Amino acid sequence: MNRTDYQRRVITSLSWLKTQVEYHNSLSLTDINHGAEDFYCGLLNLVYGYSLKNINIIDQNAAAIDLGDEQNKIAIQVTSTSALAKTKYTVEKFIEKELYKKFDRLLILNIVKKTNHEAETIGGTEYSLDTKADILDVEDLIKKITSDPDLQKLKAIADFLDAELSLPAQRSLPNEVLTILGIIEHISDENHEDAGGGYLEEPIPEEKIYKRFADHADFLVDAYNDGYIEYGAVLEAVKKESDFGQIKLRRAASYLRRYSDAVLTKCGGDPKVALHQIISDFSALLGNNGYTFDEGAAEFYVIEQLVKCNIFPYKEVSVA
Repeated sequence: MNRTDYQRRVITSLSWLKTQVEYHNSLSLTDINHGAEDFYCGLLNLVYGYSLKNINIIDQNAAAIDLGDEQNKIAIQVTSTSALAKTKYTVEKFIEKELYKKFDRLLILNIVKKTNHEAETIGGTEYSLDTKADILDVEDLIKKITSDPDLQKLKAIADFLDAELSLPAQRSLPNEVLTILGIIEHISDENHEDAGGGYLEEPIPEEKIYKRFADHADFLVDAYNDGYIEYGAVLEAVKKESDFGQIKLRRAASYLRRYSDAVLTKCGGDPKVALHQIISDFSALLGNNGYTFDEGAAEFYVIEQLVKCNIFPYKEVSVA
């Protein structure tokens, strides 16, 4: 395998885990957070060269932290909560327990997504946490790992993720990534004109789904929600970690507006039939260019673009 293969494995694995944590937490199933402590202990040791141990197992009184490296004097709290109140509570407990005498630095790892606090620092004279440098999330980890020039280290991390995470066997996650990459790559590389061409610049998704496509609203909303659970994090990671610039993404959106409007017209205005036709067209497009194809990933990408109004856009109505 080459560097790109390892990077894809890392992006896919960590994005999948992030999505699982979000989904479980939304259902108040928080056991996954506790299991994440041991997982991230091993991962952070590989990424940063730490010698972290699960402090919760060793010291039940270490309320502010989950992981500790006494050699490097690093303490880490693993959390899925990004609220300012939680950050303040963590720092207060770190100071109250005088853990700053044992650890020089406290890091907070948010295993979903961090919040950018307005306050630059939190704490007091005994210890102060830098909210910009000392709070990390999954996106930060992905960037750190995938940008590391050490290929053997990257391989070791990818292998660790494969061993630790039981990704659904029925799904070929790299194919999901490749499907979305392939769609964006091919429709953005075409020589299309920029945005415009008689379409509204800022349509309202709620009006389109619940008014224009009222008869199909439940289908569209359910398709988006179901797809987001499976593919949402993968799509966001692809957009953030690939080398697609804003020009390519705008060009792709512009193409989708014109192309999808033509398909919708051809299908008599039925969005369900038109969506199936678009996905079928993408399948043929990628197949002809040597890509593997994941229909679920393609369907979610198309539905996501519909919600953003790049699929089936409103046309401007000229007023005489």
